[in-house]
Amino acid sequence: MIDFGELEHEVGGIMSMDRLHVEWLLRVLREIEPRCVVEIGCWKGVSTTAIAEACRGGHVDEAHLIDIDIKPTVRQLANAYGFAVHQMRSVEALPLVKARGDVLVVVDGDHSLACVRDELPLILAMQPGVIVAHDVTAEAAGYGECDGARWLWEELQRAGWLCTVDCRRRPGASTHRGLLVACRDLLDAEVVRSELACLG
Repeated sequence: MIDFGELEHEVGGIMSMDRLHVEWLLRVLREIEPRCVVEIGCWKGVSTTAIAEACRGGHVDEAHLIDIDIKPTVRQLANAYGFAVHQMRSVEALPLVKARGDVLVVVDGDHSLACVRDELPLILAMQPGVIVAHDVTAEAAGYGECDGARWLWEELQRAGWLCTVDCRRRPGASTHRGLLVACRDLLDAEVVRSELACLG
Protein backbone atom coordinates (compact mmCIF):
# COMPACT_ATOMS: atom_id res chain seq x y z
CA MET A 1 0.00 0.00 0.00
CA ILE A 2 1.40 3.38 -0.99
CA ASP A 3 1.49 6.17 1.58
CA PHE A 4 0.47 9.25 -0.42
CA GLY A 5 1.02 11.61 2.53
CA GLU A 6 -0.04 15.15 1.70
CA LEU A 7 -1.17 13.99 -1.76
CA GLU A 8 -3.89 11.75 -0.32
CA HIS A 9 -6.63 14.26 -1.22
CA GLU A 10 -5.39 14.35 -4.85
CA VAL A 11 -5.66 10.59 -5.46
CA GLY A 12 -8.29 9.85 -8.10
CA GLY A 13 -9.00 13.54 -8.61
CA ILE A 14 -9.89 14.98 -11.99
CA MET A 15 -6.20 15.37 -12.92
CA SER A 16 -4.75 12.38 -11.05
CA MET A 17 -4.52 8.65 -11.48
CA ASP A 18 -6.80 6.48 -9.35
CA ARG A 19 -5.36 4.71 -6.28
CA LEU A 20 -5.83 1.24 -7.82
CA HIS A 21 -4.07 2.26 -11.01
CA VAL A 22 -1.17 3.76 -9.04
CA GLU A 23 -0.95 0.46 -7.13
CA TRP A 24 -0.97 -1.43 -10.44
CA LEU A 25 1.82 0.81 -11.76
CA LEU A 26 3.87 0.14 -8.63
CA ARG A 27 3.35 -3.62 -8.93
CA VAL A 28 4.48 -3.50 -12.57
CA LEU A 29 7.57 -1.45 -11.67
CA ARG A 30 8.51 -3.89 -8.91
CA GLU A 31 8.17 -6.94 -11.13
CA ILE A 32 9.61 -5.65 -14.42
CA GLU A 33 12.31 -3.49 -12.81
CA PRO A 34 13.05 -1.04 -15.63
CA ARG A 35 16.40 0.71 -15.29
CA CYS A 36 14.81 4.05 -16.10
CA VAL A 37 11.30 5.52 -15.87
CA VAL A 38 10.25 8.58 -17.87
CA GLU A 39 7.04 10.26 -16.71
CA ILE A 40 5.36 12.70 -19.08
CA GLY A 41 2.91 14.77 -17.05
CA CYS A 42 3.28 14.64 -13.28
CA TRP A 43 0.62 17.09 -12.09
CA LYS A 44 1.02 16.99 -8.28
CA GLY A 45 2.87 13.68 -8.13
CA VAL A 46 0.30 10.98 -7.37
CA SER A 47 1.68 8.55 -9.96
CA THR A 48 5.21 9.83 -9.29
CA THR A 49 4.78 8.41 -5.78
CA ALA A 50 4.72 4.90 -7.28
CA ILE A 51 7.99 5.59 -9.11
CA ALA A 52 9.55 6.89 -5.90
CA GLU A 53 8.39 3.82 -3.98
CA ALA A 54 9.83 1.51 -6.65
CA CYS A 55 13.10 3.45 -6.54
CA ARG A 56 13.20 3.20 -2.75
CA GLY A 57 12.83 -0.56 -3.05
CA GLY A 58 15.70 -0.81 -5.54
CA HIS A 59 13.49 -1.65 -8.54
CA VAL A 60 14.21 1.54 -10.55
CA ASP A 61 17.61 3.21 -10.94
CA GLU A 62 16.66 6.58 -12.41
CA ALA A 63 13.65 8.65 -13.39
CA HIS A 64 12.99 11.69 -15.57
CA LEU A 65 9.95 13.81 -14.68
CA ILE A 66 8.56 15.98 -17.48
CA ASP A 67 5.93 18.69 -17.03
CA ILE A 68 5.48 22.29 -18.13
CA ASP A 69 4.67 23.20 -14.52
CA ILE A 70 6.55 21.16 -11.91
CA LYS A 71 4.61 21.41 -8.64
CA PRO A 72 6.37 21.62 -5.23
CA THR A 73 5.20 18.13 -4.27
CA VAL A 74 6.87 16.70 -7.41
CA ARG A 75 10.07 18.65 -6.70
CA GLN A 76 10.14 17.20 -3.19
CA LEU A 77 9.96 13.66 -4.58
CA ALA A 78 12.57 14.47 -7.21
CA ASN A 79 14.95 15.91 -4.63
CA ALA A 80 14.43 13.01 -2.23
CA TYR A 81 15.18 10.35 -4.86
CA GLY A 82 17.54 12.17 -7.22
CA PHE A 83 15.12 12.21 -10.14
CA ALA A 84 15.86 14.48 -13.11
CA VAL A 85 13.29 17.25 -13.59
CA HIS A 86 12.50 18.73 -17.00
CA GLN A 87 10.18 21.72 -16.71
CA MET A 88 9.34 22.14 -20.36
CA ARG A 89 7.13 20.74 -23.08
CA SER A 90 7.44 17.00 -23.58
CA VAL A 91 8.63 17.32 -27.18
CA GLU A 92 11.50 19.50 -25.96
CA ALA A 93 12.36 17.30 -22.97
CA LEU A 94 12.21 13.81 -24.50
CA PRO A 95 15.26 14.28 -26.78
CA LEU A 96 17.27 15.24 -23.65
CA VAL A 97 16.63 11.86 -22.02
CA LYS A 98 19.55 9.65 -23.01
CA ALA A 99 18.21 6.36 -21.63
CA ARG A 100 17.71 3.62 -24.19
CA GLY A 101 16.29 0.11 -24.04
CA ASP A 102 15.41 -0.80 -20.47
CA VAL A 103 12.95 2.08 -20.13
CA LEU A 104 9.33 2.38 -18.99
CA VAL A 105 7.48 5.51 -20.14
CA VAL A 106 4.37 6.87 -18.41
CA VAL A 107 2.30 9.08 -20.74
CA ASP A 108 -0.10 11.31 -18.79
CA GLY A 109 0.46 14.87 -19.95
CA ASP A 110 -1.36 16.76 -22.69
CA HIS A 111 -3.88 14.20 -24.01
CA SER A 112 -4.64 16.06 -27.24
CA LEU A 113 -4.13 14.15 -30.46
CA ALA A 114 -1.70 16.73 -31.83
CA CYS A 115 0.55 16.51 -28.79
CA VAL A 116 0.56 12.72 -28.44
CA ARG A 117 1.26 12.31 -32.17
CA ASP A 118 4.35 14.50 -31.72
CA GLU A 119 5.43 12.62 -28.58
CA LEU A 120 5.18 9.07 -29.91
CA PRO A 121 8.19 9.08 -32.29
CA LEU A 122 10.33 10.59 -29.53
CA ILE A 123 9.12 7.97 -27.06
CA LEU A 124 9.80 5.13 -29.49
CA ALA A 125 13.30 6.50 -30.16
CA MET A 126 14.13 5.55 -26.54
CA GLN A 127 13.24 1.94 -27.40
CA PRO A 128 11.14 1.45 -24.26
CA GLY A 129 10.05 -2.02 -23.23
CA VAL A 130 6.85 -0.76 -21.62
CA ILE A 131 4.58 2.24 -22.25
CA VAL A 132 1.93 3.15 -19.68
CA ALA A 133 -0.79 5.61 -20.70
CA HIS A 134 -3.52 7.13 -18.55
CA ASP A 135 -7.02 8.19 -19.67
CA VAL A 136 -7.18 5.91 -22.73
CA THR A 137 -10.95 5.46 -22.25
CA ALA A 138 -11.60 8.86 -20.68
CA GLU A 139 -13.51 10.22 -23.68
CA ALA A 140 -15.95 7.31 -23.54
CA ALA A 141 -16.29 8.01 -19.81
CA GLY A 142 -17.34 11.60 -20.53
CA TYR A 143 -14.02 13.44 -20.14
CA GLY A 144 -13.07 15.83 -22.93
CA GLU A 145 -9.88 16.36 -24.94
CA CYS A 146 -8.41 12.88 -24.47
CA ASP A 147 -8.42 11.76 -28.11
CA GLY A 148 -4.62 11.49 -28.08
CA ALA A 149 -4.65 8.92 -25.28
CA ARG A 150 -7.10 6.70 -27.16
CA TRP A 151 -5.13 7.15 -30.39
CA LEU A 152 -1.92 6.07 -28.62
CA TRP A 153 -3.56 2.83 -27.52
CA GLU A 154 -4.80 2.13 -31.04
CA GLU A 155 -1.45 3.01 -32.59
CA LEU A 156 0.51 0.74 -30.25
CA GLN A 157 -1.89 -2.13 -30.93
CA ARG A 158 -1.45 -1.63 -34.68
CA ALA A 159 2.32 -1.74 -34.20
CA GLY A 160 2.10 -5.11 -32.44
CA TRP A 161 2.52 -4.05 -28.82
CA LEU A 162 0.86 -6.34 -26.28
CA CYS A 163 -1.74 -4.08 -24.70
CA THR A 164 -3.56 -4.54 -21.41
CA VAL A 165 -6.16 -1.95 -20.39
CA ASP A 166 -8.09 -1.65 -17.16
CA CYS A 167 -11.18 0.55 -17.45
CA ARG A 168 -13.54 -1.24 -15.07
CA ARG A 169 -16.09 0.84 -13.24
CA ARG A 170 -15.59 0.42 -9.51
CA PRO A 171 -17.59 2.11 -6.72
CA GLY A 172 -15.84 5.25 -5.52
CA ALA A 173 -13.01 4.90 -8.05
CA SER A 174 -12.11 6.61 -11.33
CA THR A 175 -10.57 3.54 -12.96
CA HIS A 176 -13.13 3.78 -15.78
CA ARG A 177 -10.92 6.51 -17.28
CA GLY A 178 -8.62 3.70 -18.36
CA LEU A 179 -4.99 2.79 -17.81
CA LEU A 180 -3.03 1.10 -20.62
CA VAL A 181 0.13 -0.91 -20.08
CA ALA A 182 1.69 -1.83 -23.43
CA CYS A 183 4.64 -4.25 -23.61
CA ARG A 184 6.98 -5.38 -26.34
CA ASP A 185 7.84 -8.61 -24.54
CA LEU A 186 5.37 -11.46 -23.92
CA LEU A 187 6.80 -12.23 -20.48
CA ASP A 188 6.37 -8.59 -19.41
CA ALA A 189 2.79 -8.63 -20.73
CA GLU A 190 2.03 -11.74 -18.68
CA VAL A 191 3.40 -10.04 -15.57
CA VAL A 192 1.24 -6.99 -16.26
CA ARG A 193 -1.91 -9.11 -16.57
CA SER A 194 -1.05 -11.08 -13.46
CA GLU A 195 -0.56 -7.91 -11.42
CA LEU A 196 -3.83 -6.47 -12.74
CA ALA A 197 -5.66 -9.61 -11.59
CA CYS A 198 -4.37 -8.95 -8.05
CA LEU A 199 -6.19 -5.59 -7.95
CA GLY A 200 -9.66 -7.11 -8.20
